[in-house]
Amino acid sequence: MTFDIGAISHATAMAAFLLLMLLVVLSWRQGYIGAWLTAACGLTALWAGVAAWNDWTGGQLGLAVLVLEVLRTAGWIAFLLSLLFLDRQGGTMAPAWLATVGAIGALCAAVVGLDIAAAAHVGADMLAGALNLPIFGRLILAVAGLLLVENLLRNTRPEHRWGIKFLCFGIGGLFAYDFFMYADALLFHRVNDNLGAARGVTNALIVPLIAVSARRNPTWSIDVFVSRQVIFHSTTLVGAGVYLLAMAGVGYYLREFGGEWGSVLQATFLFAALILMALVLFSGTFRARLKEMISTHFFSYKYDYRDEWLRFIGTISSSTGAGVSLPMRVMEGIAGIVESPEGAIWFCEDETRCTLMASWNATVPEGAMEVDPSFTEFLESRQAVINLAQLEERPDAYDGLIVPDWLREIRRAWLIVPLIHHDRLLGFLLLGQPRAARDVDHEDYVLLTTVGRQAASYLAERETARALVEARQFDEFNRRFAFVLHDIKNLVSQLSLLTQNAEKHKKNPAFQEDMLATVKESVDKMNRLLVRLHEGGREAAATKAVELAPLMRGAVERNAGRNDNLMFESTVDGISVVADEERLCAVLAHLIDNALGGISEMTDGTGRVDVRLSARGGEAVIEVQDNGAGMDEHFVRNELFRPFKSTKSGGYGIGAFESREFVRELGGRMDVISAPGKGTTIRISVPALNASQENELARQTLASH
Repeated sequence: MTFDIGAISHATAMAAFLLLMLLVVLSWRQGYIGAWLTAACGLTALWAGVAAWNDWTGGQLGLAVLVLEVLRTAGWIAFLLSLLFLDRQGGTMAPAWLATVGAIGALCAAVVGLDIAAAAHVGADMLAGALNLPIFGRLILAVAGLLLVENLLRNTRPEHRWGIKFLCFGIGGLFAYDFFMYADALLFHRVNDNLGAARGVTNALIVPLIAVSARRNPTWSIDVFVSRQVIFHSTTLVGAGVYLLAMAGVGYYLREFGGEWGSVLQATFLFAALILMALVLFSGTFRARLKEMISTHFFSYKYDYRDEWLRFIGTISSSTGAGVSLPMRVMEGIAGIVESPEGAIWFCEDETRCTLMASWNATVPEGAMEVDPSFTEFLESRQAVINLAQLEERPDAYDGLIVPDWLREIRRAWLIVPLIHHDRLLGFLLLGQPRAARDVDHEDYVLLTTVGRQAASYLAERETARALVEARQFDEFNRRFAFVLHDIKNLVSQLSLLTQNAEKHKKNPAFQEDMLATVKESVDKMNRLLVRLHEGGREAAATKAVELAPLMRGAVERNAGRNDNLMFESTVDGISVVADEERLCAVLAHLIDNALGGISEMTDGTGRVDVRLSARGGEAVIEVQDNGAGMDEHFVRNELFRPFKSTKSGGYGIGAFESREFVRELGGRMDVISAPGKGTTIRISVPALNASQENELARQTLASH
């Protein structure tokens, strides 16, 4: 009764696929895909018909059914490959199609060979036994079919998937059922009769799904993108499957004909075969050769430019690994394109001198090397890759180029890639021989030249950033030096005033003592300035509690000889701030000096400078007011605090800027109130010392002692 059910089931499948084949033939508008769909339907109908007859007659055609089943599977795989590899523009199959069909054909031939061998040794029940290689081979074919279906659906552009999804569901269901049935058979060492009987009906159920897709795609002009990674991994998988089948077959015969040592020989051989396969699959040389073979025979272009570009940019832009410099990343990124395992990169200082920037797995001369000017001129003018092997064979192709001897003598030297930035030679990269021998053609040269330009832009950016850092360091030094000069100028002014007064009071003992104290203080200040210039900044440790009234009174007294109308007034006593006393004193001296300068042209004696100290809202307020010429609003807003801009002859233009920056460091602010003809008031507001700050300063003082 089971045979009758199986016969009806397979007869149903035969009728369904004959009808589908007829519909495809009647609507066929030429093209390879329609032909392969017709062939797949025909082979499936033939297999189903023979299987139905075999079930009806009691299993007299078992071997024929198995062989036709493999042909049916091969037909659907070939159809899927035709969808994946059809050249939509030329209407022809891509080179990859023939190579892949050949690989699948070899796998199918191996399975058929195993069927025949099993029929000769086992008999009618060919798919029974503990180690059943035909079942294992069919599982590999089912997995290959499922992989192709998945790749077809995933690589079809979203706008075209509506026309292909039912086909993928249908053929995917066919392969999924095969996988389930043969996985069950591999587990229980024989094919389940019920699963085998139902197989015909399940195959018939996919016919409407395929018919819908055929109706939606009369010309099968779907847009499919096949990535090289898919081909690489699929080829590796199929090759590994064929290899495992062959090794399993050899192991089977070793066990059968090896006598007492048969099982030992089989286990040893299979273990060695697996180790060999692992070594091959993880071999960089093998992977390079396989990629080269796929690029040459499967695609019109050697490279998947999108993947290559993303990989290259990702490599040179990577910030992982603090020890990996940009030149190293550039070498790895470019070398990876042509599977080169080594290289070195040089920076051209001028047309005759190149300095090694980095090397990777290569032994090269260190330091700066001399080159002939014609070499760098050739790289810059031609902007072309130099193939050293081709240069040896055809020197005329490079216009008699003279490559430095030290460069030729580098072991495994292969290609020289110029690094061009804005049509100027920045340097060049030397690549070593690739892992697998390969022909270098125009496509390689163009890609290497292009990525060389991109790499040069990164290297130029690095050099620019380095130069900018150096320029900033020099700028910082010049700025510090200018501040020191400004402080020295104030000291010179103070000493000049002392010299002028010495003519009048040099015999006065009190003046002499004051002069010595002033000179000693000036020397100490100059020594501190030198230390500050050497150490690169002002010492933060100099901050302490500074009482303002005595400090301001001293600043006024030191300048009292310059004008009798310089006055100090304080409305508070004992108010202090946390600051660097020396810098605060310099700020006061600068403001007083500017105020005195503002009234210097008032020869009638009406010029006046008032220095005031007050408190307001927890802040100490310092004011320096003069009744001189004053400044307009535009000058105050746009010119007064611009560094290195001065309206005074011999001025450095940094006094006001430095004073404001210091006040801001204290958490305060500097306000300027001025108008032409009405004088100027500079108001400084800084936080006054509070109780908590005073306690903290006292604690730090005790800790330091």
